[in-house]
Amino acid sequence: MFRKYAALLFNHSGIAAVRHPPVALILLAMTSPLAAADSATVSGALTANGETVELPYVYVWPEKEGFYDASDATWNVLFVSWKLGAREIGEPIWDAAWVHIGITETAEFTDQPTVQVYSQSIKLSPESAGNITGGTYPEIELEAVDAQHIAGRVWHAETQEFFDDTFSYDFTFSAAFSDPDAPIGDLLPAGGGEPGRAYLKWTEVVHSGDPDALRSIVPPDMVEQLDSASAEEVQEQIEFMQEMTPTDVRILSGSTDGDIALLEIEGMIDGEKVTGEIEMTRMGEFWMPTKSSM
Repeated sequence: MFRKYAALLFNHSGIAAVRHPPVALILLAMTSPLAAADSATVSGALTANGETVELPYVYVWPEKEGFYDASDATWNVLFVSWKLGAREIGEPIWDAAWVHIGITETAEFTDQPTVQVYSQSIKLSPESAGNITGGTYPEIELEAVDAQHIAGRVWHAETQEFFDDTFSYDFTFSAAFSDPDAPIGDLLPAGGGEPGRAYLKWTEVVHSGDPDALRSIVPPDMVEQLDSASAEEVQEQIEFMQEMTPTDVRILSGSTDGDIALLEIEGMIDGEKVTGEIEMTRMGEFWMPTKSSM
C-alpha cells in the first residue's frame, strides 16, 4: 500500500500538475504565475471536429530565454476555456480545452528578426484524453508589443487534420503579461519563517534516512502509510526522496497566503548547485512540500 501511495506522492513528472490537485497528492511532486489582467480580451474560437469551442480567456507570459537564440524575445500565449488563478498559468490543465502556442522574434530564418511560431499544443475539449502537439504552425501577426503587453492575431488559414481529428482556430487577442514568479500573499521574513524552517527540517530528516524522524514531521495519514509499509518499502521511498531533495539548502525569499507558501531556495543536488521554488502547503499543524521546480 505504501509503495502505491508513495509512487503518487513522489511522481517525478517534469511540470506535471492539475488545475484542481487531488487531496491525496500531498507531498513532493517535482515540477520546473500572476494571472493576466481582467482587461485582457480575445475574440474568435477553436473549431474542433466541426464544433465551435469557445476559449474566452487569454494569458501571455515571456520566457526567460529565447527558443532559437537566448537573446530572442520569446512568449507563451494560452487561450483557454476556464479562468485560471494566480500561478496556474504554464502548468498542464487537464479539465479544460485550450490552445497554447510559443512565439518568438528571431533572425534564425531571415536577415531581420521576424515573429515566428515555434510550438503548438491543443486540447480539443475538456474531455479529451490527450492533446495535439506540433503539426502545421499557424499564421501570426503582432500588432503591439511592449514591456507589459502584447496584442495580435493567430490563425490557421485551412482546416488541419490529425489522425481522426480536424481543427482550426482564429484568435485576435490583447493581454498584459502574466508573471510566473509572482509572490502570493505576504512576504515571509528572512529565512522563510515557519514554512522555511519546516522545509529545512524536511531536507534534514530526508537525508538522515531515519523513518522515525520522518514520522515526526508528517501528518497522521502519512504516518499510517509508513506504519503499514514494510521496512524495505519505507527505505526504498526514503532513498527516492533523497535523490530529489537538495542538501545545503538556503532560503532566499518567500511569500505566503496563510495556506500556501512559496520558497525561493538554493542548494546542492548530485554535487551541483541548484536554485528553484518550493511550494509548501499547510496541513493541520504541519507545513509540507507539495511541489518543487528546480
